[in-house]
Amino acid sequence: MDKLMLFIPYLPLALAILFGISQLLMQVFIPAQNRRWLTYIALLEMSALSLVTILAYLSRAQIKDMPPGMQNVALANYQFLDGFALFFYLLLIAASFVTLLISAHYLERENMPRGEYYSLIFFALAGMMVLVSAQHLMTLFIGLEIMSMSTYILVGYQRENPRSNEAAFKYFMLGSLASALLLYGIALTYGVVGSLDMSAIQSFYQTHPIGPLGSMGLILILAGLGFKVGAVPFHTWTPDAYQGAPMPITGFMATAVKAAVFALLIKLLGEPFVILRAYWVELIVLLSALTMITGNLLALVQTNIKRMLAYSSIVHTGYLLMGVSALSIQPDSQIRSALLYYLFIYVISTLGVFVALTHLSGRGEKIQEIEDFSGLATDYPFTAAALALFMFSFIGVPPLGGFFAKYFLFSEVLRLQDPLLQGLAIFAILNSILSIAYYLRLVVTIYFKPVNAIWKQAESRPVSISFLLLVTGLITIWTGFAPFNLLGIIPGLTPLINWLQAIVV
Repeated sequence: MDKLMLFIPYLPLALAILFGISQLLMQVFIPAQNRRWLTYIALLEMSALSLVTILAYLSRAQIKDMPPGMQNVALANYQFLDGFALFFYLLLIAASFVTLLISAHYLERENMPRGEYYSLIFFALAGMMVLVSAQHLMTLFIGLEIMSMSTYILVGYQRENPRSNEAAFKYFMLGSLASALLLYGIALTYGVVGSLDMSAIQSFYQTHPIGPLGSMGLILILAGLGFKVGAVPFHTWTPDAYQGAPMPITGFMATAVKAAVFALLIKLLGEPFVILRAYWVELIVLLSALTMITGNLLALVQTNIKRMLAYSSIVHTGYLLMGVSALSIQPDSQIRSALLYYLFIYVISTLGVFVALTHLSGRGEKIQEIEDFSGLATDYPFTAAALALFMFSFIGVPPLGGFFAKYFLFSEVLRLQDPLLQGLAIFAILNSILSIAYYLRLVVTIYFKPVNAIWKQAESRPVSISFLLLVTGLITIWTGFAPFNLLGIIPGLTPLINWLQAIVV
């Protein structure tokens, strides 16, 4: 039993892979007319995965009962599933669960096959788990590639749609370039340090200068990851991939994929390379500023809602990069907690938006232009209210979750008393004000433009869509009160914030 304990931290990852394989195999044995059962099985598997993840994390309490000789081995293994990894595992599983649930309605409407689709989501999730838990740069690269390969295929899943094929091709080509840059950076880092273990890299740079090869390796690693998060000037794939991908996959990319890569950035620049902060901080600040302003200016001129949300996602990447640039070794810094909290709010609100759009886009996703949503509030008041709520959260209107997320992140950056970061935070606030224009444009179109006749013939909203809109909307409102106890009845998020502060120490 004690030896079995050594493998428990790897159980969620193993199950994600097994569930992905099971979805492929079940297609062989389940007749085509009954394959809607694959949806229910996938949802049960994802629910079981979340439960197993929590139980695996809690099982660390049993380490104290193990023989002394095995305790050190067990503690080392449990670093794979520490508090940081648990937070992202649950966040990624939640995003994957929502993607599966809205995909059930979408795949049936578009008459698309199910089994390999669900399988690819599980494989992408497995890659993200490796990415979040990696303590070694080569393990990190393998996890990133598993996630990326699955996502490339999902983006081009509408095989008969030329736009989907074009998006997948562009995403694959630029993603491959990013992987090459990242791998070359890893190779140069190994050449300097002699190890790819993150703790060994950190120990080496505590006593050795970075040197020209080390500097080039770090720059290439950051460039490769900049592609993955869609930072300017590595962002060109983002609007095309978002527009061409199936709507649920666009939401999956905007939430789960982005959260996983930022978990990696926080881990890399907050641990092995934090000692080199003087070498990379100005580069990250520059990327952050360029990403914010470019994303905002391009979002202002978009007429397609997917492309507008793609550039909006780029702007949020800029805010998060600002937080990454503030990572430091100061013991009282809460910037890591602020980044995790921002990602939590962003993922929930973005999922809510794509839940609504998956239903509203109609068969063949013919409804994508912002003007198409004219007068939506007249025929779909609940969905319109939910979309408006999420737009206000993105803006940062109190008391919604987006307001407190921005307040927490921006205030922590300002608290570091660094003139460079303070200037960047002020620039971010100005960009947040600028973003009001394109978010409110959608709200105005929904509520104050003449009713589009298409909504009279639109299909009724499935129960699953209504349920997810309600849940994501309530969480977006609730998280806005953050540490406050609402009316002495509804508790705030103080326990979550305290936990986030504890797991990133």
